Amino acid sequence: MEKQRLSIVVKQNNLFKKMIFVLSLLIILISILLAVFGVKYNKTKQNLKTVAAQKAAVEQSLSERESLFADEKGSLNGEISKLNEQVSLKREQESRALAEANAGKVVYLTFDDGPSPNTPRIIDILNENGVKATFFVKNGGKYNGYMKNITESGNQIALHSYSHDYPQVYASEQAFFDDLQKISDLVYNETGVRTNIFRFPGGSSNTISRKYSPGIMTTLTKEVQEKGYCYFDWNVSSGDAESREQPKNTIIENCKKVPKSNTIVVLMHDSAVKNTTVEALPEIIAYYKSMGYSFGVLSEKTYPVHQKVNN
Repeated sequence: MEKQRLSIVVKQNNLFKKMIFVLSLLIILISILLAVFGVKYNKTKQNLKTVAAQKAAVEQSLSERESLFADEKGSLNGEISKLNEQVSLKREQESRALAEANAGKVVYLTFDDGPSPNTPRIIDILNENGVKATFFVKNGGKYNGYMKNITESGNQIALHSYSHDYPQVYASEQAFFDDLQKISDLVYNETGVRTNIFRFPGGSSNTISRKYSPGIMTTLTKEVQEKGYCYFDWNVSSGDAESREQPKNTIIENCKKVPKSNTIVVLMHDSAVKNTTVEALPEIIAYYKSMGYSFGVLSEKTYPVHQKVNN
């Protein structure tokens, strides 16, 4: 009996040892599996971080490329728009030239630097001869009221400069457009007319602007047109600005030096000291009439007379 009980105890001990061994193996196996899973998890986690970083980098690159593409697209659209405007302007100018060629010979009398005490005298002579002219005005101080006389008499009022001070006007592009806006506002306040007809102080071919801003005329001649202004130079000069009071006969003879063109734009000046210009005006008008010219005022529909830009 005792032997049988001892045998059972031995069997139980052996079974317990086996169980401990198996349990130890399970613990070791689980530990190994956990270690392997942990390594794989960390590696997967790191891979996910790497993929996320790569995704973010790709998205950033795509965003930058989209932004660059949008900028390039906007720039190209801007260039296309400018080219279309230039083509449209060229076609319009060609159309004007054809229309004027068909209309015959036209002379445009223009007066710079008014209003002045001579403005009413000029208007009276124009009325007496049944013709109209274009007045490129500046700030005339106490004579600014004559601007309304210009428009009410059926003549064309146009912009020249507020100050007509070369160092100020041509100091920079901003200074130029500030001056242009001031004379535009002054004309509007005096007459109720918002005109876009314009002449550069000194003309577009002036070289004095180079002294203050080299190259500015090349830029301004393009920008004024882009802003909707029509600028005009001249192809006949009376020469009345060459001296304080040019002899009357000299002015008349200068006005007879016409180019081979159906469109004549005559430069004269309206200021307090230009009395001989006023005196010469009736004979100038008579000469052009005798040569078969009709008289007009400058407008957007007039083919522009432009000189060569020298700055």
